[in-house]
Order: sequence, then structure tokens, then C-alpha cells
Amino acid sequence: MSSKYLDIFLREADEHLTSLQGGVLRLEKEPANKVLIHELLRNAHTLKGSARMLGFEGVSNVAHRLEDLLKEMEEGEREVDERAIDILLRGSDAMARLVDALAKGEPPSFVVEDFLAALDRGDVPEIAMQGPSCKEEDGFGDTVRARVKTLDSLVNLLGELIINKKRLESRVSSLKFLVRGDGGPPSLRELGQFQRELEDDVLYLDYLIQELHGEAMELRMLPLRTITDGFQRLVRDLARDQGKEVDLAIDGDGIELDRVLLESLKPMFLHMLTNAVDHGIELPDERKGHGKPGKATIRISARHEGDSVQILVRDDGRGMDPARIKQAALRRGVIDKEEAELLGDEESLYLTLRPGFSTSEIVTDVSGRGVGLDVVQKNLERVKGTLSLRSVVGACTEITLQLPLSLSVVEALLVACGGECYAVPVSYVLETIKVRSEDIVTVGGKEVVALRGTTVPLVSLSSLLGLPARKELLETGKVTAVVLKLREQLLACTVDRHLGSGEIVVKQLGAQMKRVTFVFGATILGDGDPALILSVPDLFAHAEGATTTGFRGAFAEQEAARVRGRILVVDDSITTRTMERSILVSHGYQVEVAVSGEDALEKVAGVQFDLVVSDVEMPGINGFELTRQLRVLDTYREVPIIIVSSLSRDEHKRQALEAGAQAYIVKGSFDQGTLLDTVESLIG
Repeated sequence: MSSKYLDIFLREADEHLTSLQGGVLRLEKEPANKVLIHELLRNAHTLKGSARMLGFEGVSNVAHRLEDLLKEMEEGEREVDERAIDILLRGSDAMARLVDALAKGEPPSFVVEDFLAALDRGDVPEIAMQGPSCKEEDGFGDTVRARVKTLDSLVNLLGELIINKKRLESRVSSLKFLVRGDGGPPSLRELGQFQRELEDDVLYLDYLIQELHGEAMELRMLPLRTITDGFQRLVRDLARDQGKEVDLAIDGDGIELDRVLLESLKPMFLHMLTNAVDHGIELPDERKGHGKPGKATIRISARHEGDSVQILVRDDGRGMDPARIKQAALRRGVIDKEEAELLGDEESLYLTLRPGFSTSEIVTDVSGRGVGLDVVQKNLERVKGTLSLRSVVGACTEITLQLPLSLSVVEALLVACGGECYAVPVSYVLETIKVRSEDIVTVGGKEVVALRGTTVPLVSLSSLLGLPARKELLETGKVTAVVLKLREQLLACTVDRHLGSGEIVVKQLGAQMKRVTFVFGATILGDGDPALILSVPDLFAHAEGATTTGFRGAFAEQEAARVRGRILVVDDSITTRTMERSILVSHGYQVEVAVSGEDALEKVAGVQFDLVVSDVEMPGINGFELTRQLRVLDTYREVPIIIVSSLSRDEHKRQALEAGAQAYIVKGSFDQGTLLDTVESLIG
């Protein structure tokens, strides 16, 4: 069989088995969930068909048995009880072992026919007692999955590096010519020109390197669920073996971390979960005797906090007793009597992190809460993380891991303000709104806006940050504001514009900038420029004393001013669009630019332009197609369109007119008078 087909099957089987394992554990809690049963049925059915097609009869036959069982459940012929759940889990375990054997080219580790016979008898075969992917030694392998977009970006960046290399080679040739002095010694003008060109190339090279670094880091980012998916099964099996009832809840498993962090986190989690189930959680009768529910809960919660990722592991078991921990540490010689007398209750908890504390004797004395915590501490030290402990005797134990944010990503909204770009974590962003003059009300000398019945303070982000205001942005009669939420407070911050949202890699600020107000980190944007990440709590803290924005007066001034017209310039060449924009702006027109036909269609969706100037040859939608698409829109059916292109043949001009353009200017004979005269004749 072709290894290509085997690889495809192994990847597909892994996905379906992971879905089966997680789904069956969920079904145990939601036995009446018919939709879930059908999803599991589909997983088993697909596995059966794929395995049968490739001749893997063992996997196919086990999947077939599970499919039959799930079908009976779906049709109400079989109850979703504990035995049925056990059979489904053992069946998925068996398939996982068979698939693992196929991947290694080894024979199965058990007799499939005997296993199937046991299933037919309604027994739960004693194989594969623990779920796959929960062993401490499991890693992430030598391969990673990557988005096609990321790979395309890497290839494009490498292409740009090659181009940049050619440019630098050209500079070397120029330098050799200057050094030889064939035409006499180089002039200051020639040296200055060479310096500027070289500086441009080096700056661009720096940008490319930063972009490549960012893309490479993205390949290393994986969601927390990469390592937590198997934990539900681990906790279930550990608890059942000891006659305990435990639920594992996981919050924030979509937060992405560097794979290096995840590899370090996995053994930490395994130690903490094993300790919690083995020694922290009481038996059901003991729990009920203390007024607790018979079923315990362990919760893993992950969230971004400031400049770090915080992961909390909490159980509602018997807790850690500081007095017993000190006694055990004294007996083992971990501390002496003098040190024991100086330790408070909270400090005593941290004795469990010391080497030598995690022994079987001390496990008995302190209910096992110290087992493995020294391992957790060592792994954290390697990734520069920290650990904190909190416990209430008889109620709970909390272990908090603080991990550096420099290896994680956050979802952020990018905004332009005062000529700079800033990032705002979307966890604080409620929405973005357009504020008109009539939306603003002055209350107690402060400007506010109404938002669905709630009065929200309006402040200028530029003013808060001490940046120059850009009043020309008010010419449209609206200003963009980002509505932020901190606990129960709301704040509307005006910005020049928002630039969309996405994941950003967070860079920590240096120690010298640790106390800088308004920022908690930085990131590198797609164009290579840095952007500061705003500290939203700081914005709220300083907004109360901020001066009024003065937007109402500014709106009135703008309405009184005469605006000649609003023009959209569309060209993929930065040189062309910059020149055309400069010409038009200098003659009183308002101009926005678009870098492609697709970009232009996005811009016209939100703004009414009086005229469009477009190139023809652009990636994606060309100028002719853009013109045709604009003519379909009711709001742009009559808007004048000028085509400016290097294509000079009559057939091109005919195509432009047929598409709906009013004028055609050839770049070769282009001068600013021609463009201005054409614009003047069309919109005055």
C-alpha cells in the first residue's frame, strides 16, 4: 500500500478517535443528547469505511461494533448507561491501539477477535485502560500543521528576501564603481544617494526578517486543548479506579501558547491532576459527611492577564493542611525546627515545592498534595514562569501558574490614532461605533453618547495619549469610537479609524519601560511597523480627569467648510497612487486610496465617493471588472470613473467605456493637468 494513503488514513483516524473519546465522555454527562449520539455514530461509520477500503479489518470491525451500539442508542433500543459508556471508551481505545500499531508497522498488541467476542457478550474487555495521548512522555512529534495562508506568506517573504539580496548586490556594484573612481572621485551628492539607497535596503531587510520571525512563531503556536484533550479520560479512569466521582471542567482551552510552553505544561498538568484525584479528592461518602456533593470538581481555567497567561487548577477536595505539611517537612529534614517556627500558614504550603518532600512517607502524612509539585516548579523555572498556592482546609486547593506572554498570542483590535497604530485586546472591546454631532450630549461639562439606553463617557484617545488631534477626520460628519468595557464600566474612545482585528504576537516591554502608563506590551504588524498594546485599565483610570473632546464644535466648523469632492484612488503601485493622491489633495479634494479592486469594493461599501480613479492591471479584480461591479451598485451607478493605465491600445479604451468608465488616461502621456482637468470636468 502507498505510504501516502496510510498517512492520510492515520491523520483521519486520529481526528475521529479524538472526537470519539471526547464525545463519549460528554455523552456520559448528557445521555439524552441525540445530536451528540449521531455525531459519534458518524465518527464510527467514517472510520469503519476508511479502514475497510484500505484493508484494515481490525479497525473496521471494532468501528462496526461501536456503530451498531450507537445506532441502538440513537433509536432508543439501548440505554446510555455506565456499561455502554465503558464499552464505547474501550472500543475507541482498542482502535487507537490498532492505529498506533499500523503507524509503527507492528502487529496488534491484543487479539482483535477475542476483544470483539467480549464486546458481543456485553463485557468490557480489560485492555487499553488509559486513554491515548495522556502519557507524560508523549510529545508533539517532528511535524506541525500549518495554515496554507501562513505557508504562502513564508514563501512570499522568502521571495522578497531574494529580491532584496539582488538589490544589495547592486549596491555592492555601485560601491565598487565609486571606489574605483573611473569618472573621478565621487561627489557628495553621489555618496548621499548611495547612502540613502543602502539605508532603504537595510530597513527593508530588517522588516523582512521581523516578518519571517513572526510567521515562524505562528507555526509554533498551538491551542491549550492540544494537551488537554485527553485529560477528561485520564481523570475519569483514575477516579473510577479509586471509587471516586470527579468532573473535570476546562475553560479557555482555545488560548494559544508556544509549543515549548505546552510541552513543559503537559507533565505539570499530569502531576497536578493525578495528585488531585489520588489524594486531594475524598471518597463520595466522606464528602457527603462534610456536607459536600458526592461528585467532586476539578477545574482548569486559562486566561490572559496583563503581560502573562494565567492557568488555574482548582479542586474542591480536602485542601492542604499547613500544620501537617510542616510536621512532615520536619520529620524528613526538609526544614529545621527554627525555620518551622518562623513559617506562616501560607508559606508552609510552599514546602511542597522543595526537593525531597515528595516521598511516599510524606504522601501519607499530607494526603499526597506534595507529589510532583517539585517537578511542576522545575518545569516552570525552565520557561520563566511562576507558581502560587492557595488552600482552604476541607474546602479547596488552587494552584496558579503564571506563564510569560511573550510566547503567546492575543486577539486584538488595531486602531489608528494620531498617526500611530495601537492594539487593544478584544477582551475589553464591546463594539465600534460611528458618532455623529447629534449623538453627542454635554453632561457636567463632559461629552457623552447614548448607547442602547446607557450613557457612555466620550473621550479622545489622542488626547489621553498626548497625541496631536486630526480634525480633518471629522469632515464626513462622523467620528469612529471604540466602546471599551472594564468590569461594569463603559468608555467610548474616539480614534482615527479601526484597522480590523486579528491575532498578534505579544512582545514584553523591557525593564526600563515596565512602569510606562497606558501600555503593557508591543507587537510587530504585518508591514513591519511596531504597535503598542494599550492598557485598558490605565485608559479608564485617566479618562475621568480628561478634558472634553470638543467634537461638537469641531463638527460645526467642518460643516461650515466647503469640500470640493471625495475621490477614491485605486492602484496596486504605491508610487502611482501616492502621486495621484498628492495631486488631488493639493487642489482641495478629499482622497482615500485602495491597493486593489477588492480593497476598493470594501471601501465603497461604507463611504459614498464622488469619483473613482482606477488602474487596470491589478492582482485579483482588475480595473475593468471593478468598474463593472461598481455599476451594479445602486449608489455607484452614476458615479464618474476615470481609468488611468499604461495600456494604450484602442481596444483597451473601448473595454473601459463598455465597462462604464467616463474617461481613459494613458500613464505614458500622463501629467497632472490632464488628471485635474478630467476630474474638474466630471465633478467640478
